[in-house]
Order: sequence, then structure tokens, then C-alpha cells
Amino acid sequence: MSPLDAGPPPIAAGSHRPWPEIRPEDVRAVSAAVEKGLLSGARLPAVVGLEKEWARRCQAPHCVATNSGTAALHCAVVGCGIEPGEEVVVPALTFSASAFAVAQHGAVPVFADVDPETFTLDPAAAEACVGPRTRALMAVHLHGLPADMDGLGAVARRHGLRVIEDAAQAHGAAYRGRPAGSLGDCAAFSLNATKGLVGGEGGLFVTADPEMDRAARRLCAFGEDLERRVGPDGPDYRSHGLGWNYRCAPIAAALARSQLRRLDEVLARTRAAAEILTAGLGQIDGLVPPPVPGDRTCTWHKYRVRVDPEALGWKGSPEDLRDRVMAELRRQGVEVSRWQRTPLPAHPAFRRGGLRPWQPGDGEGGLSRWEPGRFPVTEALLAGSFLLGSERYPICAQEPALMHAYVEAAATAIARLPGPR
Repeated sequence: MSPLDAGPPPIAAGSHRPWPEIRPEDVRAVSAAVEKGLLSGARLPAVVGLEKEWARRCQAPHCVATNSGTAALHCAVVGCGIEPGEEVVVPALTFSASAFAVAQHGAVPVFADVDPETFTLDPAAAEACVGPRTRALMAVHLHGLPADMDGLGAVARRHGLRVIEDAAQAHGAAYRGRPAGSLGDCAAFSLNATKGLVGGEGGLFVTADPEMDRAARRLCAFGEDLERRVGPDGPDYRSHGLGWNYRCAPIAAALARSQLRRLDEVLARTRAAAEILTAGLGQIDGLVPPPVPGDRTCTWHKYRVRVDPEALGWKGSPEDLRDRVMAELRRQGVEVSRWQRTPLPAHPAFRRGGLRPWQPGDGEGGLSRWEPGRFPVTEALLAGSFLLGSERYPICAQEPALMHAYVEAAATAIARLPGPR
């Protein structure tokens, strides 16, 4: 059947619910924070309250609220004692902030390939990248699925490395019964409006190490010890080292605290949506839903579907097959997206001779260290997969009936692939 003869899309416009979901109680929480007039500064009640509640949720003694997930990752790099010029192993498939938090501290991100099933940092690939200047592994819980923390932990112990959890997408995920945020030496979460726990913007750094907590707090406040007070004059404003203004805004903290009260509700709804998709898509030849190992839980921040050319007898490129399936799904009203388009080390920022801010005159090229084939799992995954849902309309916000409609649309999309293949 030609797409032109397919008729109106079975999923009508307006069927999707947008994210984030802002309820009246969220508005009241933010309004209350505004009415108090405490809109900036350190150790404000809304921020301290969020830190305590998230630390308890992560089973971690310490939490520092920041102004972004990237800032929280920078806290992790500093807390681990990583010096400029030292190296951190980062997966080739992740958001740029994972590597930028390393580079912004003057350290060097070294990229390793991911596991073909979980899409997270492969322990064997990570170990192959360990050298004399390696100091840490960054375990990115991509799409909300915890990385292989036992495997990465074993690599870290053999080489005396720290393990940083990039849990920006993994609020409420668990690995062998333990929550994300308690699995490494320290962890960073994001409160961006696209995440499962929403503050608009913001981040959360957690650790069990009091010295890491102290380092993070200093980093976030110009190198100062805000807990130390000098009589009636208030804080001791001496800076003990280079610091930034990474403080979390109380309005963001108030929104995040309100949203945290229903995080379990959001997670349950997201799991239900993912279960419908996985059960249905698993019955369609040529589509491979994302597996979840039995020893962990996933938040399904993103739902990645792989297209199997061999099962479909497809002789063309995997990119062409992926694009044809996505185009047909869009014609039927399904929300589909790709998110990352290339492996992170292929981004122009990482291909220049020295990683630094872009400047006029740099153009878009620069010295290239990128060669196709260096990260075969990541490259194949990005070439042959897509996401169901988008940042504005993720599956966490959708009703079960719509997820069943997605499955039906996927079956139709595969059936309408042109032949011969």
C-alpha cells in the first residue's frame, strides 16, 4: 500500500500528553517559595529540604543540590580528586554533558564502547581504555537503565579507580536491590524539565563520602565553606579553592520537592507503558524492544527500538530501513525521535586538536581524531534504532491505550515496508 493511500493517521493529533506534568500542588509549592521572598542565597529551606529528601531516597548520607545535572557531574569529578590532565573513561553513547563535566575541569574524557544489549558502558571496553593516567570510570545509566555496576566495579578495583554514576536519566532505578545513586563512589542526577523528576533546571550530587560532600559544596559556592559561620556576621566568606556559582535556585527546589512526592506514581505509569510496548513489539518480526536484565529496574526515560534488517530480509542500509520505519510511524501519528545522532567522540567539539570553547574562525571542522568503526556497537546501534516518544511527549506521560496504538502502528509500519527488500 502506498503511504498516500493510507488514509488519515489512526492516532489523531492531540492524543499525546505533554511532559512535564504540572499539577496545582506544584504551582502552590512554587508560589509559596516565591512568597517567602528567599529567592537566592545559600542553604535556603527549600534547597536543604530537597537535599535531605533525595539523600534518603538514594540511601546516601550526603546530597548537594546544584543548578544543573552538568554541575552535579562536575562535583563528582572534583569530589573524586581528579586533576587536570588525568583521564576518565566515558561511554561513546551518552549526552555531551557526561564528557564535558570531565573536560571543563581540565581532565580528559577517554571514550569506550557500550554493551549491545543494555547500551551502557561495557566493562571490557572500559578496561581496554585504562592507562597510567586513568582515575575514574563514568557509569552512565543510559535511558534510565543502570550500567553493569558489578562489572565496572571489578575493573575499578583492579586498577584503583573511582566510579562515578551519571544517573541523570535514572531517578528511581535500581541495581540488585540498591537504588541508583548508591552504586558508585558518587552520583549525579538532573532535574531538567525532560527528566522523570522535574525542577525545570537543576541537579543533585550524592555520595557517602563526607570529603566528597565538602568538596562539592565548596565547588558550588565560590570555594567557600557556607556551613562555617563567624559570629553574628554570618558565613565565613573565605574561598578555599577555585569555585563556581552552582547553587540550586529555591524555586527549582520547591518544584522538585513537590514532584518527588509522586515520583513513584510516574515510575509505575512508565513501567506499565513500557510493558505494553515490550510485549507487543516483541511479537513483530524485525523489531527488537530494549531488554532489561533481571537484576535491575529501568525508569524508561527513553525507549529505544532496534530494527533488524536480517529478520526483514532487508538488503539496503540500516539507516534507510530505520528512516522508512520512522517515517511510516510518523504518518500514523506516533511520536518518534532519535536523540543522539552520532557517537559522542564524533562531535566536532571532541574532534578538534584541543578541547576548548568554539571561537569565531574555527569553522565546523578542525583536526579530526574520529574514524568510523572505532566504536562499532555504538555506531551500529545509532544507525539501526530509534526512540518511541520524544522529550516533549515521552512514554512516561502517556495512557495505556495510546501505547497499544503504538504497537498496532509498528506492526503496520513493518507490513508497509516496500519490497523487494
